[in-house]
Amino acid sequence: MKYTAVALLLLGVASAAEMKSLNQIDIKNTAQLESESSSDNDAMNVQLDKPKCIYLDETQEELDYQIDMFSRTLDTRHWTNAVNIYTAMKKKGKNPQNLHVHTWELYDTGFSFPRVRRYGYVQDNMDMLEHFQDNLNTNISNSTNFANFLRVANQVKANLLTKYHDGEFADPGQYDPRDDDPRYED
Repeated sequence: MKYTAVALLLLGVASAAEMKSLNQIDIKNTAQLESESSSDNDAMNVQLDKPKCIYLDETQEELDYQIDMFSRTLDTRHWTNAVNIYTAMKKKGKNPQNLHVHTWELYDTGFSFPRVRRYGYVQDNMDMLEHFQDNLNTNISNSTNFANFLRVANQVKANLLTKYHDGEFADPGQYDPRDDDPRYED
């Protein structure tokens, strides 16, 4: 009952005077409920949404790595990192290479048997992926091209992993090239 009255009060459906006259809720309690619920929500948000603070070098090597990881995993965090690094490098007067997604190339080499790559189902999926990747690489700043590529690439990934799950297709997103690089070992 109290929460209904608070909701009506907050929405402006009922005035504070009407609420007080109906003796349903005290104005002080309303303020307390609001502050308690907002502090509870804030505490919950802080616990749920702890940001990862990872320093990214503003170098061509880090830019290439973030683009590669986006191309592998289709995780938009890597894309955001790549765009931020690219922008920061441009501001500093450095000349970074253009952003170039290469998911099709990774998927093309992801088949354990060359014959599987020639199947009609695989050809259709890979052609569709190549088309949308080319559109994105042609105009990398177009958000519609990016959204379409992401949608199609995720669908192609799901299709290939569903149909070829017995070792015929190795998902490039499950492999981090830095794992084999001795420069990044602890």
